[in-house]
Amino acid sequence: MTEIGEDQLWKDPALVQAFVNSRYNQVGHGWTESMQSSIVDETELTWLRGCEVHNFARVNPSDLGRMNGGWYGWDNRSWSTKWNNIANCNIFFERIDEVPFTDEDLKTRLKGEVRFLRVFEYNDLITRWGGVPLITESFTIDDLDKIKQQVRASYKDCVDFMVSELDQAVKELPASYSGDDYGRATSVAAKALKSRILLYAASDLMNVNVQMPEVGYTTPDPQRWEKAATAAEEALTEALNNGYGLLRTSSTATEDLSANYQNIFLDNTSANTEVIFARMGTASNLGEGLSSLEQWNFPNGWNGWGGNCPLQELVDDYEIVKNGVASRFNWNNPEEAASPYENRDPRFYASILYDGASWKERTLETYFDVDASGNEIGGGRDTKYGVDNWNTSPTGYNLKKFLDEDYVGNSYNFKAKNWIWIRMAELYLNKAEALYHIGDEEGARDAVNEVRNRAGMPDITSTGSQLLEDIKHERRIELVFEEHRYFDVRRWMEADKYLGRTMHAITVKKYPDGHKTYEVSALRSDVGGDRIWDDKMYWLPIMKSERDKNPNLVQNPYYTD
Repeated sequence: MTEIGEDQLWKDPALVQAFVNSRYNQVGHGWTESMQSSIVDETELTWLRGCEVHNFARVNPSDLGRMNGGWYGWDNRSWSTKWNNIANCNIFFERIDEVPFTDEDLKTRLKGEVRFLRVFEYNDLITRWGGVPLITESFTIDDLDKIKQQVRASYKDCVDFMVSELDQAVKELPASYSGDDYGRATSVAAKALKSRILLYAASDLMNVNVQMPEVGYTTPDPQRWEKAATAAEEALTEALNNGYGLLRTSSTATEDLSANYQNIFLDNTSANTEVIFARMGTASNLGEGLSSLEQWNFPNGWNGWGGNCPLQELVDDYEIVKNGVASRFNWNNPEEAASPYENRDPRFYASILYDGASWKERTLETYFDVDASGNEIGGGRDTKYGVDNWNTSPTGYNLKKFLDEDYVGNSYNFKAKNWIWIRMAELYLNKAEALYHIGDEEGARDAVNEVRNRAGMPDITSTGSQLLEDIKHERRIELVFEEHRYFDVRRWMEADKYLGRTMHAITVKKYPDGHKTYEVSALRSDVGGDRIWDDKMYWLPIMKSERDKNPNLVQNPYYTD
């Protein structure tokens, strides 16, 4: 292989485009072996692997668990990887104007793409650690003293920088692409990322009892929710005017509505109008497959590892729909308790595999055979009595969302898939939450009902504090497993309520006459049942290794090195 020298790179527009493409390949994704869903009230990872650091509140400057990278299974999310990509973006801006482009529009577009990606990477750091040094120049080994003088910028300065950069990127980027350019950053993506940044910036974590300027605003500003609402509206308008929209089916049948929702995450083509920005992947044999997702998460009865398994808390949050009326599931209702998986939100059937769910050539068998007295005597193919006993679900459920049903266990032959970072439903939910906080309850209901109606769910009609709870609930259901929950419950300052509680599993018993019973029990404490929350974890600590190199990186509240 012939290496390309730096001077050669910055004299060739084609090589510069390849350099920009590499910046996309450094963007992370969420399909690690230990998914982020397993440190919140969505799933339990069968083998822990970094999740227990969070679930048992052991986070410290020397051990960030799976939140500083994906533990097992690369994800390009570590502190060092982020900074490496930011550094390359900075080099791009220092050298781009010396490149002999004959197509000035292309040069401008590439600036917009890298500008967006640099903000994207910065935001991935800031949402986890708070304010970080705002570095827009490249450093060499000769700049060691200068590097050691870097200090964390305030949260305010970081938000202002990111918003300003995205506003500039909007001017430089097209609204959409065609052909081989599909997947590049767009003006729609820039506006959508701005919407997310300003929604977070208006939230309680960054505005209530802020301990230091690096992790929030130390002065109040009632206009922050106004800015978030405006940003969401502008992003939605830009998207809708340029062909983006919620992916919809014409059918109202539950199975079709479920398949429509599931297809959002399986369709990696430009026909998927839902996707605003994604980390693109190829089939595994082409070298840019993102993950062994199916192998890690397929039920053991299909030779999978049964990795990230949905919790009963999540299952119970999917609504029941009867005669056009939605209500929360209730175990104290004998009819619902006897058939807990009937008449659920269509998104339930697209997201979670439960006992009796149709999957591949049969139905999932997580039931245990019992005798007439209820004593366990065996079990279905997806229990410890099935193919393997080391990878059976600890919760009684398996992941379905994202998974390719055609995958053959142990083949490691994966189809191409894209991890969706930003999609249309989020924009509607951002708008709903922001409008609620500025007093526009009607507008908030309209926005959230757009998402519910696409899923075949009845409108919400609530007001006041219940409306806010319904909006939060809709985010939980619509965006499940997509790496929103960790950030949402933190910014709402409700992590103790949701993450510091005992999590539960289901035990399905099948009696000799064929009838089944469903028993909810606490998840084994040694695998994360009795979860613990510590308020220090509202922010990750700056790693001890980084503070050893640069003591000017002030530590986050409540941590000691």
